Amino acid sequence: MKRPFGVTVIAILALIGGLFGLCWPTLAFMGSALLPGVFGTIGAVAGVFLIVGPILQLIFSYGAFKLRSWAWYLGLIATGITVIGVVINLINGASIFSALLGSFLSIIIFIYLLMPNVRKAFEIGGEKTEAMEPAAPAAPPPPAETPAAPAEAPAATPAPAEAPADSPAPAEAPDAESSQDEEAQQ
Repeated sequence: MKRPFGVTVIAILALIGGLFGLCWPTLAFMGSALLPGVFGTIGAVAGVFLIVGPILQLIFSYGAFKLRSWAWYLGLIATGITVIGVVINLINGASIFSALLGSFLSIIIFIYLLMPNVRKAFEIGGEKTEAMEPAAPAAPPPPAETPAAPAEAPAATPAPAEAPADSPAPAEAPDAESSQDEEAQQ
C-alpha cells in the first residue's frame, strides 16, 4: 500500500519536532554544568528525561516513513503520554488554552493514528493490504454451466429415390477391372 499523505506529514513533523526537541535537553545539560550542587544534578536528570521524547520522535519518524507496524505503536504510546500529560495538567488547574497549545499536534497525531486507513497502512489489526502482499493473478471465472441440450437425432439423409421400373437404370461407372476386360476382348 502506498503511504498515506497524512502519514508522510506526521513523519516529517515528528522529524522536525525530534530535531528541535533535542535543543531543550542540550540546554538542560549545559545549564547543569553551570549550576553548582543540587541544581546541577536536577538539570542533568531533567536533561535525561527531556531527551527521551525527541529520540522517540526521531525513531517514530523513521518507522512511519517505512510504514513499520512498530512505529504505529511507538507513535501511539509517545503521543498518548502527551495526551495523558494534557489531561493531568487540566486536572491540576491549567487553562485549556495553555494545555492544548503545547500538545495540539500530539493530540492530532494520536487521533490520526487511530483512523482505520492509517491502521491498515501500518498493517495493524491483522489485515494485510493488497499492495503489501502480492496477489496471485485472478483466474478467469469458470464458464457457466448451461444445462445440456437434449441430444437430437442426426438429421436423416434422404434415401435415394428408387427409379421407377419402366425407366432405365442409371449407368454405373465402369470400374478398372471391367474396363481392362473389355480391352482384352477387343
